[in-house]
Amino acid sequence: MILQYAYSQNPKAINVSDTLQIRKLLSDYAISVNNMDTILDGKVWAIHDNVSFIHPRGHEIGWQQVKNNFYIKTMFDTFSERKLDIYNIIIDNYSDFAYVEFYWKFNAKLRNDGRSMNTEGRESQMLIKENDGWHIKHIHYSGMPLTGQRQGF
Repeated sequence: MILQYAYSQNPKAINVSDTLQIRKLLSDYAISVNNMDTILDGKVWAIHDNVSFIHPRGHEIGWQQVKNNFYIKTMFDTFSERKLDIYNIIIDNYSDFAYVEFYWKFNAKLRNDGRSMNTEGRESQMLIKENDGWHIKHIHYSGMPLTGQRQGF
């Protein structure tokens, strides 16, 4: 797993301890996807009815939808192997709220026929700090920018 970090865009907001905890959270998030770790996924996400995850295959609202529709139906049922690498990470943390953005590469094998699939994209996350640490509150991800003529509109 590749984790490359950029500096916060807001130097006044930097809290070294929180930033280290957020880096660990991002690493654990990638591990939870790669290993389909059903214990770790529940530790990286805020287990609330109003967490959300916007992705190309849907819009999940609430922890149960995130777990069932993203982790189980998309990641586990679709892929026999998964490798999520995240890089160019920017972290802005503000006491009990943080905003994170990064790029990712995802390499996987399709469960139904064993073919490889490789995708790239970008992701933003909103994190909240609770009594037991930092957790994901919202994710929005999309593919890489489309820059060709008549693309991306």
